[in-house]
Amino acid sequence: MMSLSGENRSRLLQAIEAHGFEHASGYLLRTAKQIVALSKKEADRYPQIGNSRIGGEPDLPEMLEWPTDSDGDLMSFVLQLNAAELEDTERRLPTEGVLFFFVGDYGLEVEHRVLYASARQMEGARRTAAPGELKLEENGPYRPFKLNAQSSLELPGYAYVDEEAVESEEHGWEEYEDLNFALHEEDERPVVKMFGYAEGQHGDDEYMAALELFGCESTYDPTEAIERLAGALGGDPELARREVADILMLAEIDSDDDVGFMWGDAGVLHFFIRKEDLLRGRFDRTYCSYYSS
Repeated sequence: MMSLSGENRSRLLQAIEAHGFEHASGYLLRTAKQIVALSKKEADRYPQIGNSRIGGEPDLPEMLEWPTDSDGDLMSFVLQLNAAELEDTERRLPTEGVLFFFVGDYGLEVEHRVLYASARQMEGARRTAAPGELKLEENGPYRPFKLNAQSSLELPGYAYVDEEAVESEEHGWEEYEDLNFALHEEDERPVVKMFGYAEGQHGDDEYMAALELFGCESTYDPTEAIERLAGALGGDPELARREVADILMLAEIDSDDDVGFMWGDAGVLHFFIRKEDLLRGRFDRTYCSYYSS
């Protein structure tokens, strides 16, 4: 993980001091993630091609076909992100071009596709309607909204935090939540987050993603997961652990009434990618799951 930028480090240290978490400053500085947060800006009436958009219809170039699932049914378009509009502090994303996110039926895993078109390929792009019926949108089409992106910080949530590291005689979970809230109190509520901690209860999403991406049988047991990954990686458990550590959450998409998204019971979709694949532009190698309480 890249060290925090000077601005983000200063911002976090100020919050730590204001909330009396000096006892956990080392842990928090080490585990805070620099994320991209995207909030709804306004309804998108499609005045331009290739802007960041959630819901509605995508702006596909001719070289990209609308994806289908394993049964041949059309997937639903959920998100497009213009890389030039995203404030990625760690420069993990392409500097230009557009990412497109599609999903199909979902269970523990979600059939999906992530497509990418360069700025040059986008020159011939046009707003594209689905070429048929969309099973996920039987209650009406997803409504389009423009997105506003900003860089932000995220601390480990419930499933990932080391409680012993953050608690003290005066500080428990409620005080930790207050600290996390203070980092975002001036931010718009995001409907999409990139590179943060996955919302959930168990903190096993990165293990599940790595297992799927390397063709291993899934398991909820982290020890078994490392053993299975090591078996696929020449018997090297350290390499297996590094692979899990390098799994990035490419996008977390929240349920949203305005757009019409409802993932399970007001849950979230998670798209994961290996850091190496992201840097190489291998968006064909992703894993998608959903969490609902």
